[in-house]
Amino acid sequence: MPAPIVGRKFGVGLTPQLAEGNAKGIRVLGISGSSRQEPGQSKSERLLLRALDRCTTLGCDTTFIRLKDLKIYECEGNYSENPDYCTYPCQSTMKYEDDQMDTVYTAVLDTDVLFLATPIRWNNHSALVQKFVERMNCIENQYSWFGNRMIKNKVVGLIIIGHVDGMQHVAGNLLNFFNWLGFHIPEASIASWVGENDEDTTKDWDQIEKNKYTREDLLEMVNSSLQLAYTLKQGCENAKKPAGT
Repeated sequence: MPAPIVGRKFGVGLTPQLAEGNAKGIRVLGISGSSRQEPGQSKSERLLLRALDRCTTLGCDTTFIRLKDLKIYECEGNYSENPDYCTYPCQSTMKYEDDQMDTVYTAVLDTDVLFLATPIRWNNHSALVQKFVERMNCIENQYSWFGNRMIKNKVVGLIIIGHVDGMQHVAGNLLNFFNWLGFHIPEASIASWVGENDEDTTKDWDQIEKNKYTREDLLEMVNSSLQLAYTLKQGCENAKKPAGT
């Protein structure tokens, strides 16, 4: 007997696009964690910009941040000395006049949807993303230590690109981190591509462009994230209405 068809089916169980007009006013933030020096060199960043363009087309308000372009000091581990010292605003933001992490804090707190893009670096996310994660600890600590939930009704999606097959590892780490922060995770939360073992990055973009699954995943991530963001916003608006209205 012939072997059964195995693998992933294309075009099955897709998330519908948000109804026309419902995306208007949804704020979407894209953060690039690539260290590539020139715009356009990073494949993860190019996919991130494509996702943001899609959101703009649907009526969202979009913002883009490249971590590489900001002066961000490393976390100095104040929490390890005493959780009371891990405050918001971050101690490093107040200590160093040229620290620009406050730009990231403000953008994250102001958004409804966050798309974070990272390359795979030795089976993990990039060093820039790790710095972002550690400096966001002061936001998480506001709830776990001080009881002040700063992240509410926000959605996160990931774009992960690389040549080492560590996509699931990177996704697991980051989704766990965002869950602790208080983000909601949509049904389709990850767009990814993993290259061949030869690690010839010069041909990556052509292969990514031809990969129908990566294109589908990116669209699914956008649609699923916006659907969830809309649902959360509607829930908040209904909660504000007086009883019986």
